[in-house]
Amino acid sequence: MKKIFVAIVAGLSVGLANAAPLAGFYQTIDDKTNQPKSIVALYEYADDDDMELAGRIVALYDANGKITETIANPVKVADKVKGTPHYAGLDIIWDMEWDADDNRYEDGKIMDPTSGKVYSSVMWMDTPGELNVRGKIGPIGRTQHWRAIDAKNIPELKDIDTSKWTPNTGK
Repeated sequence: MKKIFVAIVAGLSVGLANAAPLAGFYQTIDDKTNQPKSIVALYEYADDDDMELAGRIVALYDANGKITETIANPVKVADKVKGTPHYAGLDIIWDMEWDADDNRYEDGKIMDPTSGKVYSSVMWMDTPGELNVRGKIGPIGRTQHWRAIDAKNIPELKDIDTSKWTPNTGK
């Protein structure tokens, strides 16, 4: 019962009580500068009769913390990713499966869009509003801390509807 309560609280913390735990919009933080780097929409989709979670970059920030491009007006391309897609609109997380026993998403993939490399991934929330996102090879990896945001408060993102999205990973 406690784990179900924690999952519900995690979903509420990102403003999506009726959606998958952890689905919502997150601000990624640059590891070196500690400044906002992008906004990723985590969304649920059906895959072989199972519900899974994926993540798509929907906005990029400049060095001054201003949104400079969105999924509606992509500019920069991920030249190390197959097909050189735009960063804004690029799926960087896919195949994440909810593990209710461990209260986390796991068994999925995450891509570093600057290198095009793909890693195993795990995501969980210890603190409301802060998502832990870990990319790894075996036991070795790196964890980033993404901040939950309310996209309705960001004019460039308020009309984004993720309900019909499915990941486009080029695989």
